[in-house]
Amino acid sequence: MHSGIMIVSLGSGDPELMNGKSLQAFHDASSVVLRTGKHPFAKWLNDNGLSYTTLDALYEDADSFDHLNSMIAERLIRLSADSVVVYAVADAYTDSSVRWLLQHRPDSIQISVIPSVGFHDLYLASSVVLLNDSNIQISSAYDLLFSDFYNPNISLLITEIDNEILAGQIKIFLSDKLDDESTVYLFSGHNSYSPVPVKLYELDRQMGLDHRSALLIPGSDCLSRSRHNLEDLASIMETLRSDHGCPWDRIQTHDSLKTYLIEEAWECVAAIDQDDQDHLCEELGDLLFQIVFHASIGKAFDEFTLNDIISTVCNKMIRRHPHVFADTELADPSAVSETWEQIKQSETGNNTVLTSLEDVSTSLPSLKYASKTLKKLDRIVGTHRPTDKIVSDIKKQLNRICSGQQTPETSLVYGSLLLLCCELCYRSGLDSEVILHQTVDHLKSCLSKAETRLLQDGKSLEHLTFEELCVYLKYVEGEIE
Repeated sequence: MHSGIMIVSLGSGDPELMNGKSLQAFHDASSVVLRTGKHPFAKWLNDNGLSYTTLDALYEDADSFDHLNSMIAERLIRLSADSVVVYAVADAYTDSSVRWLLQHRPDSIQISVIPSVGFHDLYLASSVVLLNDSNIQISSAYDLLFSDFYNPNISLLITEIDNEILAGQIKIFLSDKLDDESTVYLFSGHNSYSPVPVKLYELDRQMGLDHRSALLIPGSDCLSRSRHNLEDLASIMETLRSDHGCPWDRIQTHDSLKTYLIEEAWECVAAIDQDDQDHLCEELGDLLFQIVFHASIGKAFDEFTLNDIISTVCNKMIRRHPHVFADTELADPSAVSETWEQIKQSETGNNTVLTSLEDVSTSLPSLKYASKTLKKLDRIVGTHRPTDKIVSDIKKQLNRICSGQQTPETSLVYGSLLLLCCELCYRSGLDSEVILHQTVDHLKSCLSKAETRLLQDGKSLEHLTFEELCVYLKYVEGEIE
């Protein structure tokens, strides 16, 4: 190798922990560059009369980590154009500048990483007794915060927690997945890389944090935690449906769960209407459980898995949002809706108005079925009419009903009346399904309050005349409003 870049992990900087190939690289290199001169290995270079440069000055000029990594890569590529450069970092595995360099290198530059001991090797070697298995995620603190990915079932090693502010950000990130009282293990160059147990909530109160500091969070099963993720829920579901689980859960089918799926969805709507966020959180959990339940059944019969469900919706969202994930530009929400519909039609092959009606599920509740059908019919200009025309048709149907004549077509008249009311709601920008549900809830509330008032008056709700009931309902409705 007559030119190019050789990357070496320095770890703690102890020469006894570095292999012969790593040390020889420093002797043979045309140029040695340390990411920072504040590393103990600089003393070994000085003691051996080896010259080097550092990149410490670049930190002052960079306005972001991406900018810093870009400047580092530019400097190294320029130096390696006609000579061999050894680039020494604490840990090539987690160093962001190394990753940037590998991703943005020109084809003409040869880059190699010399196998050596990095910081993470030192941490793991001293904490094997704390690990339940070999599964472990390793990430620098900044990469973890940027990726926002952590599975508490798997052990996690976080490196480069170099200040109290960053430690506080890591604490907040982990608090979404772990209990505040969880025990985590802190490493630093000051404690000979031995893990020191601390409580998670105390993480940002630790002194002496620097670029050598790291944190180990051993993996834990869901039964030992009060904070959980989707994988935990799927695991619980599989346990419930196992041979040693719950007999009721084991015998359920897609068909038997339909009622629960609908009920949980409406419970979510009710919580939204009540503006009760805690209740909404709980009900969304119940709805999610139903989805995971169906995924477990699908997996058992080799129909689909939870990952199939997630992959399907992810692919759909990517396809139908070209203005976000591709180069398409859409000006406003109406253009987004139109594009969504166009993409959907191309996927289903239902390109005409009438064929697009096939996309409306016949299993929807009647009012929702009607309103979604009306929305599809919006593409026909002739269906657009002012609300006063709809009201006029409603009056005609009411007159036919009031005539008192019962014919075989009477049910069709009632059906037409319901459809016209649904159309009136749609043209007024209202969801007929939701507002009818809300109105029934309001009626129940009024009746409950009326009964309380009746009991105070020594009367019974069951024995009231219609006129008397209306008096009480009118009274309590004023209280509710």
